[in-house]
Amino acid sequence: MPADKILKYLTSGEKILLVIHKSPDGDTIASSLALYAVLKKMGKDADIVGKDEIPALFSFLPNACKIQNDFLQGDYDLVIVLDCGDLKRTGFPQRFLQYAKHKRHLLNIDHHPKNDLHKIANLNIVCQEASSTAEILFDFFQEINIDFDKNLATCLLTGLYTDTGGFKHSNTSEKVLDIAGKLLSYGANLKQIAKNISVNKSVTALKLWGIALSRIWQNQQYGLCTSVITRKDLQDCRACEIDMAGIVNLIGSIADTKIAIFFSETADGKVRASLRTEDDNIDISQIAKIFGGGGHKKAAGFTVEGRLNYKEGKWQVI
Repeated sequence: MPADKILKYLTSGEKILLVIHKSPDGDTIASSLALYAVLKKMGKDADIVGKDEIPALFSFLPNACKIQNDFLQGDYDLVIVLDCGDLKRTGFPQRFLQYAKHKRHLLNIDHHPKNDLHKIANLNIVCQEASSTAEILFDFFQEINIDFDKNLATCLLTGLYTDTGGFKHSNTSEKVLDIAGKLLSYGANLKQIAKNISVNKSVTALKLWGIALSRIWQNQQYGLCTSVITRKDLQDCRACEIDMAGIVNLIGSIADTKIAIFFSETADGKVRASLRTEDDNIDISQIAKIFGGGGHKKAAGFTVEGRLNYKEGKWQVI
């Protein structure tokens, strides 16, 4: 990792903006909060922005309340985008294109495959072999000898925990567990992380999961399992989008499942598909690319125009 190059940008920047992706997950949120804490230790004036609301289950993270949902690009001399699969997923694609055209400094820190962000970033710190952006930041912090406190350690462990599915996914490498052990020694609160992310499910979320489970469709020949949730389901359960988090992983836990796909309707009249696999011989990012999406080999997604419709015993996208 070119730690010296990253450090050069961080030290030269005075007003720094950290960017999390749309529909934020634990890795993008926790990694940004971890870097925010380090920048504050360096005496920097830093902000965090995210297009969408931060799920309440991550409110336990230090400084989560300081994440804002808008910004003035002229206020910053350095922008750092974390864990964004592409420019569109930042939620502010046109603004960052303009920012880059004015030769402002933009860093891209990520573990997704190469995308359009690479073209406009001054520096790309990307490692597709990493389990998470949190893992990349841990390596960087160690190289520059950052003192880990319990808050920083908890943020990084949250990123690891969420992107490895609670250390259950196949990206849970020996290195990941070694990092997790070190973070625990620095005071990371694994009990608090697990309680907020894996254990504390609301009644509305469980009702929604029940609907998703009742709609599971399985093709045993191809090892495919799918399910769907509509906007009406969310309304009927008085649930929100974050309540769907984890459904695709649950579907994928069914015996003999090679590919799990979870379809859901978005607020702007589209259908989002989340894909997961634990099969080393399957690259679901290639499936997602067919429909204009992307992601990792084992975790990907795409969004298409349309809505979900039940007809003749089958769910269809129309």
